[in-house]
Amino acid sequence: MKARLSIGVVSLALGMLFSMPASADEVWVLPSGNQLTYDRDVGDVAVLTYRPEQGLESGQIFVVGLGGHYEGRSRYQAYWVEADDAGAACAAALVDAEGRTWRRWGLATVSFASPGFPSRLTLSRGECLSAPSGRITARPVVGAGVR
Repeated sequence: MKARLSIGVVSLALGMLFSMPASADEVWVLPSGNQLTYDRDVGDVAVLTYRPEQGLESGQIFVVGLGGHYEGRSRYQAYWVEADDAGAACAAALVDAEGRTWRRWGLATVSFASPGFPSRLTLSRGECLSAPSGRITARPVVGAGVR
């Protein structure tokens, strides 16, 4: 009886583990060739990470309302942050959803071409408080292209 109960608990735990959405397997390739990765959720905020064209640390995009949503995606307001060595700093600092302070940041929008992954992602961003402008389209990476 005890062995059956243990097997049942292990089976339930494994079932829950494998049924949970895995966000880190969502990856897109930017025009620069760098990858944009769905890294983690902070409540309802999804954190996407990427390697900026300048600087040593990863940049991050905090997408408000996307956290935990793996279907039914559309257009979201966001903000991006990068380390000071990636470019010019803003006049005011920003504190992100995880409590870290940044001096290089800006507003952004993130739009998905389809409601679920794999889907193209279009990013527009502005510096500091400037409205997002321009468009960067990232293509989904599936299979062996993830690094």
